[in-house]
Amino acid sequence: MAPELLVKGVPLRFLLLLSWLRFVWSISEDDIHIVFSTDCGGYQNWQATALTYSALMVGQKGHITRIVTNCPDDADFAMMRRSLYPNFHVHITPNFTLDEGSTYFPYYNKPLGVDHWIKNAVPPVTQSVVVLLDPDMVFVQPLRPDGVKNKDNILYTGYRTRRDVNDSVYEGHPVGQNYAIGSNWVSFKRDLICGSGSPCTEVNFREANEFYALGPPYLLHREDAKKVFDAWAKYVKRVREVQGKKVADMLSEMYAYCLGAAHHELPHQRLDHFMVSNHVVGGEGWKFIDELETMSKHNPCLNPPKPPEDAALPLLVHYPGEIIPYIDPKGHGWKFHKKHMPFNIYDCTADIPGWSSDDLRGPITVTPEQLWETAIAPDSKCARKRNPNSCKRQAWAACQVHKTIQESILRYKEKFCKPGYSKKLNGSLLHPKLVKSVKIDPYGAPIGSLEQTRKGLKDEYMHEDGSKEYHLKLQRAKTWLPDFSFRRKLTAGGNSSDNSNDGSIQSSVLFVAFLPVLCGLLILSYFVIRGGEKKTK
Repeated sequence: MAPELLVKGVPLRFLLLLSWLRFVWSISEDDIHIVFSTDCGGYQNWQATALTYSALMVGQKGHITRIVTNCPDDADFAMMRRSLYPNFHVHITPNFTLDEGSTYFPYYNKPLGVDHWIKNAVPPVTQSVVVLLDPDMVFVQPLRPDGVKNKDNILYTGYRTRRDVNDSVYEGHPVGQNYAIGSNWVSFKRDLICGSGSPCTEVNFREANEFYALGPPYLLHREDAKKVFDAWAKYVKRVREVQGKKVADMLSEMYAYCLGAAHHELPHQRLDHFMVSNHVVGGEGWKFIDELETMSKHNPCLNPPKPPEDAALPLLVHYPGEIIPYIDPKGHGWKFHKKHMPFNIYDCTADIPGWSSDDLRGPITVTPEQLWETAIAPDSKCARKRNPNSCKRQAWAACQVHKTIQESILRYKEKFCKPGYSKKLNGSLLHPKLVKSVKIDPYGAPIGSLEQTRKGLKDEYMHEDGSKEYHLKLQRAKTWLPDFSFRRKLTAGGNSSDNSNDGSIQSSVLFVAFLPVLCGLLILSYFVIRGGEKKTK
């Protein structure tokens, strides 16, 4: 065999075969559609941009859709479309925030929005796996239809054995992140919400805790998502009507999801490793952080925010609350909270938020290294220290989220802004001149006066049509995308659903027809290489 046809002793034809198999597997990893719901305000605009960049940063596959609702007539949809993620879409829904036409209730947005999207998306949703996130999340590792590659990284707390737990998503087998929302919905008047005789009325407290006490990310097969989202949209209003103010606003939305899943007899695999959020609770992926060595490449305080591939880490960080990993001797603290972030951080002329914050007792500036050193010190005094690893957890989360946001701003400006955009890393997380005149809520005052503008954008983006009409026209013109849903059903060992749409069937047939072409090319390549080997002997 000719030496030039060997790569470290491996015949080239075998490497070619592996490359084809890798290509086919990459198609399966694309069989996923991630979706999240927002309004059209600046507060969630920057969160959406950070989320989608973080997906690109970690090598996430598939499509991502941002659902937007409650948009004013002059909303700039061109700005919302501007994303570094290649397969990104924006779906517009009606205004769902009014309860019976009068009372403002923003928690309708998510259930009614995702239901509207999966029924009316243009192009239609054809990917097998649908993942629902919150906008205030950033990726640390990619989400895959078949779960994490290293199954030792699955974390689970519950009454079943570890071998009975599976993080792969297929029809009839949804998966979700453990949330400490409890099982109070079992005591609801479920017959009035789900209907008399509904399977949701038969779930007991133990089952509710084991299979339904969860939240984003929710991961479902597309056909399951259609059922659950439809019931979720209906039940969220009924929960408020039947239970009234007995249920907190946000929990009414989350409990309605539980009821919808139970109605369709879709118990979820409730797992811990998808996310970290609250540093003082269990049931999240903090085990990875607690065991983290200081000099590990998984430490974002000392390294870039992108960890090595398939690292033993949570897949997402959810940052709904404050993170305070640094307290000086006077009790003065550096803090990160999403409501401290200016809305215009992706403006070409805006400075990038640095490592300064202000809790109205004067600015305090740190470095990521200082955050980590303080967090792991034996006498560390982070706020709300209830866990011996509380400071370490907060420092890791602060560095991961804030560095991801900083990097996303730089990459955004490189693509969309004219030369001369601001690269200064000195923006404050909470500028005292803007907040001292504002009443501070428990989480700090959002800086709502700084909206993102088009100033400094490249010409092709500066003059882009941002109207709703033009956006809908672009949606309708998008290329039809093939559907790979048959692969998920074969994985599950199930049969195709009778209610699959024609587009799904046609695209599945197209992909099946394409497989022989791949095989033919592979065989042809084999004989070409074999012929070359014979000539060189």
